[in-house]
Amino acid sequence: MAKSVTLSTGRTFPTVTAAKEHFAEILNGQELKQAFSGNEFADIQAAYVAYCAKTDWPLPSAPASFYPVHDRGPGYTTRCFGVTFEDGTTGNFSMDKALRAIAA
Repeated sequence: MAKSVTLSTGRTFPTVTAAKEHFAEILNGQELKQAFSGNEFADIQAAYVAYCAKTDWPLPSAPASFYPVHDRGPGYTTRCFGVTFEDGTTGNFSMDKALRAIAA
């Protein structure tokens, strides 16, 4: 049976794949390092906060903004979500991993 994703914003997706497609459109539709706003920000924040809670990942402070960035490593570059926290620290995360973790 397929797992669904429900966000604290009230948005629901019948499958993880549907949620991934939704967030991929958001990620790919925004210029690099340009902050998301409105419902997009709220949905990204809801998924991120749920992911951190589910995996016991400590937040340095509340997320202040989310934006597309390139994550680079040996032999790869991938587009992902960047986050800046209220205390000024930054990070990035994989929405695909987040959605798999919070699916029920």
